[in-house]
Amino acid sequence: MKYKLSEVMDLIGGGTPKTSKPEYWNGSIPWLSVKDFNNDNRYVYKTEKTITELGLENSSTQMLRKGDIIISARGTVGKIATIPFPMAFNQSCYGIRAKKEIVDEDFLYYLIKHNVYVLKKNTHGSVFDTITRDTFDGIEVDIPNIPQQEKIASLLGKIDEKIELNSAINNNLAA
Repeated sequence: MKYKLSEVMDLIGGGTPKTSKPEYWNGSIPWLSVKDFNNDNRYVYKTEKTITELGLENSSTQMLRKGDIIISARGTVGKIATIPFPMAFNQSCYGIRAKKEIVDEDFLYYLIKHNVYVLKKNTHGSVFDTITRDTFDGIEVDIPNIPQQEKIASLLGKIDEKIELNSAINNNLAA
């Protein structure tokens, strides 16, 4: 069935706690920025910075859930990863949450990854390329039924696991 990409997901905005407030930083909450997932790995396990509960409460950042997707939306546009545990994130990214009655979250990751070139082609901005909420409205996608989505995502996931394993082996050998 055909959908606008924006119809199969919820977009979540991020934010940055005030850097002038030390009580907002170096807490237990991972805080994502593009540099944390600017690679080809499916998952992002580590963030350079962390925030406190106070930082979360006093900023526009929001928490992503396990299985949500993160995509860079400004500057370095179109980098994408899946969140393996709850994390907050900055305003240069969007969190993407699958509407599970329509799309499997793993399938959505691969669907967006496949359409990144279209997202990049439709960026806006005079200084920095930017993906806006409207960008997702302009992309039409064909979505199979949930069981087919799960099969496709499972197969692609196994390939990603092998790629990450090979990358880890290569990094270990290089060290």
